[in-house]
Amino acid sequence: MRKVIETKVRIEGKGDSKEKALNFALGNIQKKIMKDYKGNMIIRIEPVNVEVVEAMETSYIERFLFIFAPRERSKYRVVLEVDVKLFLLDVEEINFTKIEQGNSLKSNIFG
Repeated sequence: MRKVIETKVRIEGKGDSKEKALNFALGNIQKKIMKDYKGNMIIRIEPVNVEVVEAMETSYIERFLFIFAPRERSKYRVVLEVDVKLFLLDVEEINFTKIEQGNSLKSNIFG
């Protein structure tokens, strides 16, 4: 019923600062795992190891009205490979007992 799986997830994040790019990438772990393991209920996602595959900084000069006030801006992009330990609960293995109940108005009002 309960399973423990170790897997690798490759995620990507972009942002205006290094922290935002890493935060966005790490926030995508849950979305990626939920998409990959649809038939199971995920109890816990535990990152075990984080490896940086690619980290890029793109710089450019921004100007007001193409002439005035030049300033340098940067965008950051990071690709991470995260070893994750998943604790799953297989919903299909749970045995539910079925109780038939009538649809009368009296039973809905009085219990």
